[in-house]
Amino acid sequence: MRTLRNDILMLLPFLILAHAVLGQNLVHNGGFEDFVECPVKMSNLNRDAEYWNAPTLGTTDYFNECSKTKLGIPMNFKGKQEAFEGKGYVGLYLFAPKDYREYIQVALTETLKKGHRYKLSLSLSLAEKSDGAVMSMGAAFSEHPLSVHTKRQLSNTVLASQSIKTTQSISFSTKGLYDDKTNWMEVSLEIAAEGFEKNLILGNFKSNGGTGYVDFGKNPAKTEGYSYYYVDNVELSYIGPVYKPDQSYVLNHVNFDFDRFSLQPKAKASLKDVYDYLKKNPNLKVFISGHTDDQGSDEYNDVLSRQRANTVAKYLIRLGLPKNRISSKGYGNKKPLDSTLSEKARKKNRRVEFVMTKFVDDE
Repeated sequence: MRTLRNDILMLLPFLILAHAVLGQNLVHNGGFEDFVECPVKMSNLNRDAEYWNAPTLGTTDYFNECSKTKLGIPMNFKGKQEAFEGKGYVGLYLFAPKDYREYIQVALTETLKKGHRYKLSLSLSLAEKSDGAVMSMGAAFSEHPLSVHTKRQLSNTVLASQSIKTTQSISFSTKGLYDDKTNWMEVSLEIAAEGFEKNLILGNFKSNGGTGYVDFGKNPAKTEGYSYYYVDNVELSYIGPVYKPDQSYVLNHVNFDFDRFSLQPKAKASLKDVYDYLKKNPNLKVFISGHTDDQGSDEYNDVLSRQRANTVAKYLIRLGLPKNRISSKGYGNKKPLDSTLSEKARKKNRRVEFVMTKFVDDE
């Protein structure tokens, strides 16, 4: 007779590591609230802001409401702007003559996991005293903090030439110029981690020639103007794994109560991640397969595996996945991952898997 323990579907922690919590900000001091000293002098990011520093010779500024100087909030030497939230933010040039650039960098709370997706977002506002606006803002990641002896842009060539591992720069989303001087604009991007990213760098990685820039005509005699931006609310959060087509994955946290075939909360969270990925990739469909261990009759295991695969399929459909993009099948104990007759092997074999393949809508 099967026991309760043997009838609970167990899964390998293959996709989502326990410490990778959805919604957790992986950026230290992303709101720039923590500081070492209240700002007094300009070019003070390295000295005053907690965790943040400049990776180049560019002189980035830190502003805080506590300051009674021109580095205060809301009034400062570049205009007027309240913090997005809290009492602090940073300011930097994204465009300036002779390709002068300023950047900010910060160590992450943990190294990003290879093959997993992350969302990076921030809020920015164009300073009132800027000559023009840009539509170029990006991010790069590195294994260790950068220290580059330059005041110019960190091009992809410069990033690739460093002695430490770096990614190429990635541009934030844009529907036009970042030209709002009153409100905060939110920009975001998604990345698939390579597995070494421990440090984040933000700024404009393009030259003046490659930057989308519009001058407001304040100084017609100047060939190149200045674009200075306030930055606040930097967030990097975990999204989920990167799923490769035609590759089998074990679903994480999908456990069933005895003979009930109902999903637990953690299982629903894992399936929501799969659903979100399929929603963003309408060219993919998914095949769900249920598996059991070697205990019990073949007939019983076939039914049990089929019911559990159907439960997963129905939940994805309930989330909104069209029926024609999902199929399921139970294999009983016919496809074990481990054929040894141990409890560890049986636990490994009691699972639900899925495979994503290309989808063509016949309609």
